[in-house]
This record gives sequence, C-alpha cells and structure tokens, in this order.
Amino acid sequence: MSDEITNELTEERVKVASNSSYSFLGSIVNYFTSFFIGLFLARFLGPTNFGVYSLAVTIWSMFLTFSSIGINGSLQYAVSKYKARDDRPALKWIAKNYLYLIVITSISLSVAMLVLSGPIASFYHEPILRNLLIILAIGLTFYSLVNSFYQSLFSGYQIQKYRFIVNATLDIMRVGQILVLYLGLSLIGVISVYDVSYFVAFIIAFFLARKIINHIKEVRKPTYEERKELRSYSTFTYTGSLFSIFYSSFIVILLGVIAPNMSFVGFYRIGAVLSGLVGAPGGAIAIAFFPSITKMFEKKNYNYLYRLMKDSIRFSALITIPLVFGAAVTVNPLIRLFYHQEFLGSAGPFLVLMAGVLISSILSPLTTVLSASGKQKYSMYSTISGAMAGIILSILLIPRFFSTGAALVSLGVTVLTITINLYFTRKYIEIKLPIGAIIKGIIAGLLMVGFILLLLANFTRLIELPFILVAAVILYIFLLYIFRAISRSDIIFILITARLGRLARLFEQSKKI
Repeated sequence: MSDEITNELTEERVKVASNSSYSFLGSIVNYFTSFFIGLFLARFLGPTNFGVYSLAVTIWSMFLTFSSIGINGSLQYAVSKYKARDDRPALKWIAKNYLYLIVITSISLSVAMLVLSGPIASFYHEPILRNLLIILAIGLTFYSLVNSFYQSLFSGYQIQKYRFIVNATLDIMRVGQILVLYLGLSLIGVISVYDVSYFVAFIIAFFLARKIINHIKEVRKPTYEERKELRSYSTFTYTGSLFSIFYSSFIVILLGVIAPNMSFVGFYRIGAVLSGLVGAPGGAIAIAFFPSITKMFEKKNYNYLYRLMKDSIRFSALITIPLVFGAAVTVNPLIRLFYHQEFLGSAGPFLVLMAGVLISSILSPLTTVLSASGKQKYSMYSTISGAMAGIILSILLIPRFFSTGAALVSLGVTVLTITINLYFTRKYIEIKLPIGAIIKGIIAGLLMVGFILLLLANFTRLIELPFILVAAVILYIFLLYIFRAISRSDIIFILITARLGRLARLFEQSKKI
C-alpha cells in the first residue's frame, strides 16, 4: 500500500511540478514586467502623476471585480471537479454557460464605468482621471474574459502552459507603456496600452480554449444539485471578492483623499508591487497544487492530501523566506537603485507588507483547502470579517500614518483572514505543518542576512547589489541542503519545475544506482 501511495504521489508531484514551472515562469515574467514598467512609469511620471495612475487602476479593479460575479473561483473549482471525475460533457456545459454570463456582466459594468467616470474625476478634482477611466472602461470586457474566464479554465484543467502563454502575451504587450512614455504621450497613452494588450490576449486565449472545449462532442447539463452547489460556490466567491476588493480599494481611495498629495498613493503602490514580486513564487506553488487538492478530496484520498499539503507549505515557505529576509535588509538600496531618492517613502509600506507575505507563504496553502474542497462559504466568512476590520483599521491608521498606515491595514487583514480560515480548515482536516523544515529555513535565512550585511559593509556601490543578492541565494540553498531541509526528491521536483527534466532524470537514475 505504501508503494502505491508513493507512486501516485510521485506522479502527482511530477504533474504539479510541471504546472508549477509554468506558474513560476509566468509569475516571474509577470511580476518583473510589472516591476520594470512601474519603475519607468514612476521615474517618468513622478510621485504625483504616478499616484493618479495608481488611483485609476484601483478604481478599474473595483469594476472588474463586480463584473466577475464570482465566476473565476467557481469555474476553476468546477473544471477541476469534473475533470477529476472525467465528466467532460458536464465540464463543457459549465464552461459555455459561464462564458455567456461573464460577457453580459462585463459589458454592463463597462457601461456603468463610462457613465461614472465624470463624477469620480470631479470628486478628486483631477480632470485627467475621467479620460483614464473612460479608456480603461472600453477594455474592461476583454480583461474580464481573460482573467475571470480563460485563466480559470486553464488552471482548473491543469494546463498552466496556456495560462502562461496568455500572461506572457499581456506582459510583452504592456512593455509598450515604456515606448509610449518615451514618445511623450504621458498618462493617456500609457493607459491605452492596457486596452490593446488585453484585446490581443483575449484573441489568443480564445483559440487556446477551443483546443480544450471543441473536441468534447457531448454536452451534459449538470443535475439540479450540482448546479445548486456551483451557484452557492459562485455566490460565496463573489461575496468574498466584493468585500475583499472593497476594503483594498477603500484603502487607496481613502489614502488619496486624506494624504497631503497623490505621492503617498504611489508610495503604497510601489510597496505593494515589490511585495507582490517577493510573494510571487509561493503563490505560483499554491496555484499549481489547487487542482491536485480538489482531486484528492474527490477521491477521498486524505493520506495523499496531507502529504501534498505539507509539500505545498514547505516549498512555499522555503522559497519565500530568503526573498523576504533579503529584501528587508536591502530595501533602501533597492529603492534607490530601481526608483529614485524621492521614492524612499515606499520603504515603510514595503517592510510592513513583507510580514504579510511571510505569514501567507506558511499558512495560506492550508487555507486553500477550503476553496479546493468546495467549502468556499467559510472563506467568504473570513473575507467579510477581514474587509470590515480593514475599513475600521483604515479609518484609524491611514489619517495618521498615510501610506505606511495603509500597509498596516493590509497586514492586519491578512492575519485576521488567515486565522479565521485556519479555524474553519481544522473542522475538515488536521493541521499539519512541516515545522522542522520551516525552522531550518528561518535559520538559513538569518545566516544569509548576516552574509548580506557583511558584504554590504564592504561593497557600497549600488551596481554591486544584484551580485550580492545572487551570492546570498546560493548560500541559502547550500545551507538548506546541509541542514537537510531539502532532499534528493525535492531537488528532482525543483529541477522539473525549472524545466530541467533531463537533469532531473539523471538525479533519479543516480538514486537507483
């Protein structure tokens, strides 16, 4: 029996590793592209105009969330569920009906955004904001289709390669924002690139999705009970998403109203972008493991589930720890290197948000179980509680600490929602954390920090900083191996994730010898 478990887990890990590779690559490309585009935007626009740009994108995100009506999470769950059952006719029915629904809602919200663009701009006394919102409203439908429908379809079907292709297209197209800035077209041109990017990505996603759906000849309408479950899942997902985006947007909107000027909105956004870059690898692992967790629940293979869950937590934590520790001790040089002295106000928000990234890397994979197993109702409870706490904390902290206060609000909400999710998760599964591996990772991370500080004391030029960080990461990996926090099978997993299959097979063969 143990050999059977090992073989099935090995097969599942290979599948997760393959999907993680595209998630990793996609996350790296996405976050680095966003980072460098944001870097050029900040330098060219300056703190104030970059703040206006950030506010426009935040308001746009609110309308996008309304347009999704919970389809993204529900579709990913439904596709994972019916694929695990090998019930593709039902899967096709779900996909087609969700597609029609997202088209209707996104067009409706696009019209609403066009109508409200004027009043919103008047409220902030920023006339250019109206033009930015009108441009974003035009492309809202394409964005909703790409992110809420096609991306979820690809993730649920465990074809992260398609998701990567669409995201890479978006990232490549968005590089046009730098060209637009260079040509002197300023904010209007920068925002227009969004519409062009998502239209092209929509065309590509459409043809990729046809490869998944079109070969399924039969269509089976799910039973009433099945549709009722999916409607409930969508409702809980949508309600949670609305509250989540409401509080996160409320932070930026309130910050824009209360702060002395729009620069503080820019500081908070830069801190959020940098922290997102650090947390991207851990998030990629969580996405790759989601369909496998759903499959284990469908098959009621709880032994497999616990093993996979611990893998997810261990890899997520061990990858995120050095990124968080390294970024924390080099934050000021990093901002001076990539942005400019006038953006050092981003350091405070960034450091606060780093704490949330570290907590999420260890505990969030556990809470994924609720969504992956259809218990989305409990995730909704935590999101609503977090949103209400976020609004209260925003009123208390933002007027006093501005952008750093906004980051403190985000951290508080992260801690609260994860705590509530863990409470409900314990009702269904036993909480099993790889404590030993996490402690070893923290010790290795602290030694790595000492190494970085030693080098920073002797090498002071900013151009030397990237080489210092690379050397520190190599040291961290070596320490993990010495401490036995990673094993040979983990190395094989990592090599497969890095698309180094041949090297992974060599390691596997040497193990057999």
